[in-house]
Amino acid sequence: MTQPRRFHLQRTHDITGVSGTGRVANGVRWPDGTVSIRWTGDRPSTVHWDDIAHAEAVHGHGGHTRIVWDDPEPPTPDMTCPHCPDGHTLPDGGSQPWSAYVGPERDGDGQPVHVIVARSAGAHVAESDAEWIRARLNGVAS
Repeated sequence: MTQPRRFHLQRTHDITGVSGTGRVANGVRWPDGTVSIRWTGDRPSTVHWDDIAHAEAVHGHGGHTRIVWDDPEPPTPDMTCPHCPDGHTLPDGGSQPWSAYVGPERDGDGQPVHVIVARSAGAHVAESDAEWIRARLNGVAS
């Protein structure tokens, strides 16, 4: 990993009664794998962990708190992919352009219900591609 990656902790049930529910902390995974977490609320604090697994083990509360990545997974240095004619490239590059079209499904009024976004040259779509598209569709482009 070469860049920091932001995330937040989303809590559905506060078993300790201290942090509340919803977005309870913001965090960064640093390029060396260490993690910093800044708690929100009435008594904010910052904690540091050697890796994200340790932070999750302490603060996950048996699945009541989950890590939500705010930044997409950075591309790996080796972008080769046996399924892509040009190797797997970044979502905004390479010889595999994107296309979008309206799907065949219609609602009760005859309006389309799906917009399909796909690599037009037939390559598969990686999770990092889906995150990149989702961020742009929802207005959180970096």
